[in-house]
Amino acid sequence: MLYKTLEEMFIKDGRCNFISITGGGGKTTLLSLFGQYLKNTGRSVLLTTTTKVQAPRYHDYLADHVFQSEASILSYEVEKGSMVFYAEKNSLDVKKAFAPRPEILDVLADRFDCILCEADGSRGLPMKIHSSRDPVIHPKTTSVIAVMGAGALLGKICYVVFGDEGETFVDEKYLKGYFDNPEAVLKGMDGYEGAVLVNAAEDMDDKGYALFSSISIPYPIIFCSEKKDEIYARI
Repeated sequence: MLYKTLEEMFIKDGRCNFISITGGGGKTTLLSLFGQYLKNTGRSVLLTTTTKVQAPRYHDYLADHVFQSEASILSYEVEKGSMVFYAEKNSLDVKKAFAPRPEILDVLADRFDCILCEADGSRGLPMKIHSSRDPVIHPKTTSVIAVMGAGALLGKICYVVFGDEGETFVDEKYLKGYFDNPEAVLKGMDGYEGAVLVNAAEDMDDKGYALFSSISIPYPIIFCSEKKDEIYARI
């Protein structure tokens, strides 16, 4: 089970487990479903962002409570076995919810057992080359999970990699460069516990796995399905 594995890797009782989620191809799904799993273990869980995410009126985060102002979240009495969504409302863009002030997240880190934080944006694409502004890793972070979508493999770069207008394809050579690139999938992970999830890997074949044969990084790469809560391989 994917979420049981992530719990064993990154969740330690007696502290706030602040997990920043970066990359593309499944960040929001991981936020909601891993949060739901942790809630069902009896922990208090906060879903939030350091950038911006879909507003809760446009996306179901599976949360028990939704807050969009500092006053409302700070007055909430945290409950074990409950999951809360909190990000700020902005009248200029009603379809998005925006990052709380870092100082507010500092306070909330002392109240919740687990904070899952979407720390990146990729406009729905399964891979990403970062700009100088992202990802936004909060100082309270204890672990970083970087996500990429298996659907990008062998796809045309300009269609599947946010921030890259290349006209060739995501083949073995490109993938090795992607993992070696300091602005790509591993950005923000240095100094933290971490893992790379290759999401939606249920249909990957031997050719897909072979693309990763030259990848060597100091983090596990987990081939999985977030929606099915399954792991297919790990390197």
